[in-house]
Amino acid sequence: MQRDDTFSCFVFFLILILLCTAGCLSSPLHPFIPVTTSPAPITGPAVTPQVKETSYVIVETPEPAPANVTDKSPQSYQDLVIIPGPTDSTAYRRFDFRYRSDNYVVNIPVNTSLYRAATISPNKLQVFGSEDFGFLYREMMEDPALDSFYTDMLKEIRRTRYKGGYNLTDDEYLEMVTSFVQQIPYDNTTAGNPRYPVEVIFEGKGDCDEKALLLNGLLSREGYDVALLAFPSLKHVASGIRINIASNKPSFRVFSDGKRDYVYIETTATRLIGFYSDDYIQVPQPIVVPVGTGTLQYTKINYLMKIFFDIQTMEDQLAILDEKAGTSRTLGGEDYKAAISYVKTYTFVMSTNDVDAAWTAIRNSELRHHTTCVSCG
Repeated sequence: MQRDDTFSCFVFFLILILLCTAGCLSSPLHPFIPVTTSPAPITGPAVTPQVKETSYVIVETPEPAPANVTDKSPQSYQDLVIIPGPTDSTAYRRFDFRYRSDNYVVNIPVNTSLYRAATISPNKLQVFGSEDFGFLYREMMEDPALDSFYTDMLKEIRRTRYKGGYNLTDDEYLEMVTSFVQQIPYDNTTAGNPRYPVEVIFEGKGDCDEKALLLNGLLSREGYDVALLAFPSLKHVASGIRINIASNKPSFRVFSDGKRDYVYIETTATRLIGFYSDDYIQVPQPIVVPVGTGTLQYTKINYLMKIFFDIQTMEDQLAILDEKAGTSRTLGGEDYKAAISYVKTYTFVMSTNDVDAAWTAIRNSELRHHTTCVSCG
């Protein structure tokens, strides 16, 4: 029983981890397991899943009336004013990131005059209440002074879309751009005084709202229908991408501005689109700030719902195994094997940006042998 005794402590410690919280500006990110290094890939046969038009219910949460951004604010926003200085120049910032199994490098030019204008903007001296954040964020994303900055940045990012002669689809390009922003180092030292997107690039860091502003600015200019999702009660901001719901009972929680439906995109860590923490299941409806005039949607949603359902099932199964271990904190036989598999698969899926690899990992796990596995069908 030496093996079981060792695992007993491991299972107990794991469940404690799953019940812990972390996040942006004190926002919980349960059940995500923090990963500081790239997890070892889980290999398996290539899979081409046949996605059926079926959605699976995890939770049904009554939706309150959406709290959307208004067109006016008691505060006055002032557009950035660029005043070139004698020593101003174009600085380049290099970013290395990974999407699926490929490594990417982008070198983004930054006009230092624009960067200085952003750092000294009088908008940062104003005090905005939570009801005004939507107005402030929208103005920051759509400030005309940033147009040339985004144009130059997107020229570099679009080049990566055709890496190796392969043209990413609209869904894949969305995932790749999201991965780029997610892997910019996280820094929350500017709470209540958000950086402009040009500052995030120049300084090479940002927190949840700052990185969400950057991502939405990029995606909206690439024709995607995106929105900013602000959760005042959790002190957290995320991005949202529009989807078309095939069922009135989707597995994901859907966030709406009353006209369009969006799913959650976390920008502070590498994660699949649509994945959110348990705290967002019943959190009050966020402030939804649609950005731009794009029309492109994310079409892989049914595919992601199945993965999401299976990951939630693994979490439930780990809780059952913890209870089964009892006060002796021991497991053996098939239970031990299943728990090890769930931990390995859960950790990988919750820290990857590769939809196909997540699907393969679930199919190769013990889930299919012990309970319902939606992705295994």
